[in-house]
Amino acid sequence: MTQKGAHTWDIVIEYQCCPKCKFIIENRQKYTYQMGKYQKEVRCNRCRHCFIATKVRKPSIGPLIGDSQPIETEWGDPR
Repeated sequence: MTQKGAHTWDIVIEYQCCPKCKFIIENRQKYTYQMGKYQKEVRCNRCRHCFIATKVRKPSIGPLIGDSQPIETEWGDPR
């Protein structure tokens, strides 16, 4: 949801269905951006199943003026 009213913080309310038990979960966590996707970890209150909710980011048109953004990399643990 988007911000409405005179709040000083973003109000996030989203409803998700647990893939295991089909329970509807009210979630107030924000998505975090990781490699072109927005993701967050969700835990079902009924069956304690953990899953990752994902939103795919739509590609932008790019910078019309100035330099482009640097390429994102995720460095894994070398072990």
